[in-house]
Amino acid sequence: MATVRQFQAVPAGGVAGDELRAAMGLFATGVTVITTCDRTGRPFGSTANAVSSVSLRPPLVLACLREESETLAALLEHRQFAINVLRSSQTELSDRFARRTDETGADWDTVAHRIVGGVPVLEGAIATLRCDLHDVADGGDHSVVVGHVTELDRLGPDDAEPLLFYAGSYRSLGAQPPPPQLSELTEIALPSRYGSLRALSLSEDEQQCSVAVVCGEPRDRTGVLVYGHSPCVLGDALGSTACAGRARLDRAMAAMRVDDCGVAVYHRDALAPLGACCAAGAATVPPLSDGAIEALALAVRTLRLRAVRLVATPADAEAAARAGVPIGELIDPDRL
Repeated sequence: MATVRQFQAVPAGGVAGDELRAAMGLFATGVTVITTCDRTGRPFGSTANAVSSVSLRPPLVLACLREESETLAALLEHRQFAINVLRSSQTELSDRFARRTDETGADWDTVAHRIVGGVPVLEGAIATLRCDLHDVADGGDHSVVVGHVTELDRLGPDDAEPLLFYAGSYRSLGAQPPPPQLSELTEIALPSRYGSLRALSLSEDEQQCSVAVVCGEPRDRTGVLVYGHSPCVLGDALGSTACAGRARLDRAMAAMRVDDCGVAVYHRDALAPLGACCAAGAATVPPLSDGAIEALALAVRTLRLRAVRLVATPADAEAAARAGVPIGELIDPDRL
């Protein structure tokens, strides 16, 4: 005999809000940040997972924002907004935009973003859809905002790991293992001429070596100096003072000692040449490899750094932002 489930009677007004929240929490969603500006140009943003496509012709999408949301008020003024689809490494951005905006707007100073067509766009998002306001509908304690998509950027590959939300917490697709926590990484003391440091192993792959050299206690901090080092046999193994890469590393480590805080990420592929920086010449900073960018992003994510002061070229900074590194300030490697 089939079992008949008995449902508790509910008032005419419908189920209780907390019961609905718990049930809909079992509907897994992605996580986005809705961004816009008010008439003065002050940026606003709100985390939202009630987002969906509506129509392909015309291209319409919708997002639901709380009636008391400052972002909603600014959006209705400006009539333009962006939907920033977050990647798994951007939980800090999701948490930040789930809170009420600082009244001065100064907290945007620590958020890596750019203004495109008068709308703030978050760096490192998997995809960004820029929209003109098409319609607004009543959604009870929320407003349903429908946008006409005018431009979009797909900044991540099709297999990029998105940020998911399920049953009240962040989740992963499971296609990739979750990033290791600091306590799970191999950590050793590293006495050096820079003082007492720590080395965190970021990779156990035989084909590559990734190590984060940690100065002080940068974990969970904002504005930490971060430097990605390109290895060179002349500078690293032989200690050549003529090596431009070694000179950049020395300057970066000296700056970290002044701050008593910082992270230098060393990545080497087994088949990669070790003299690239010297071959390029002192005036040229060799680009970081894809593996080095991934190691940099892993170190930042594992240490939970926010709005880092990244020592890198603009090209490397762009690649790092795509990998999810939250950049608060970009520092020229040759101007430390």
